Amino acid sequence: MQTRHAIQIEGLTIVYTSRKQSYTAVHDLSLQVTDGETVGFLGANGAGKTTTIKMLLHFITPTRGRAWLYGVPCEQPRARQKVGYMPEQPYFPRYLTPRELLAAHAALAGVPAHETKYRVELALELARADHFAHRPIGKLSKGMTQRVALAQALVGNPQLLILDEPASGLDPVSRVEMRNVLQVLKEQGKTIFLSSHHLGEVELICDRVAIIHQGRLLAFGAPDELTQQTDRYVIIAEKVNADVERTLRSLCSNVRRDGFQVVAVTHQEQVYEVTHLLAKAQAHLISLVQQRETLEEAFLRIVQSAPVTTFADKAA
Repeated sequence: MQTRHAIQIEGLTIVYTSRKQSYTAVHDLSLQVTDGETVGFLGANGAGKTTTIKMLLHFITPTRGRAWLYGVPCEQPRARQKVGYMPEQPYFPRYLTPRELLAAHAALAGVPAHETKYRVELALELARADHFAHRPIGKLSKGMTQRVALAQALVGNPQLLILDEPASGLDPVSRVEMRNVLQVLKEQGKTIFLSSHHLGEVELICDRVAIIHQGRLLAFGAPDELTQQTDRYVIIAEKVNADVERTLRSLCSNVRRDGFQVVAVTHQEQVYEVTHLLAKAQAHLISLVQQRETLEEAFLRIVQSAPVTTFADKAA
């Protein structure tokens, strides 16, 4: 059976041209998102993430290339019937309550009138915005407003969610809450395409990640495919006395005690010396594991190794 693609992009390019120069914001981008998967779209500010999303939703027209949403060309209005969109900087009328706002968006999404109340309450509950849904939006915090923005993306019961920096401006607690909501949506089978620069959050929830830099796609794959083994090792041991622990701190980059265990991180060159020290002191070695990169470390490595490209050229 042929795999069903929620998003298919082929050669998407957009060039902005002024009187003196041209600038390529997105260059020859091609990727596919399978129905039901969660994909992170990663890049620094100005990398082309929001521009790509705007082309997918046909807010702007690409210079060349094409994109499809569930097999329908993105320039056709019916392509967006299965899509819920959360912008990076949502703007809502400040005098409306979240419940009133979602009722209006439900109508725009074509929700039948007799289903509106149910869909509104369900979206508020899913986004965890139900307990402040009676308050004017102008009196809500940044985190609350972000949850309202997610709720409006959900109210039409879309299969595909396109989320532009959903954790933008959120404090650590609110980011965790947002991640938990996205995890629930993922478990429900929703397709999620989200841009972000919070790589730790993306690593925990995404099936695959795409890294874009200066408008070019540098890498696309599962987090464990993009990360590499490092020269760091994590050592866990028990029965480590105070003298041995002090010596470990001089040999290792990081040492912490966790109950009866000592956890140490050391580089490859010191592994033999550390294990010999533990054996000599008759400590009990629990595990010795080579550490992988975090997604953030892999992102920096991939971006820093990319060739420097200047897109600004004099117009002919």
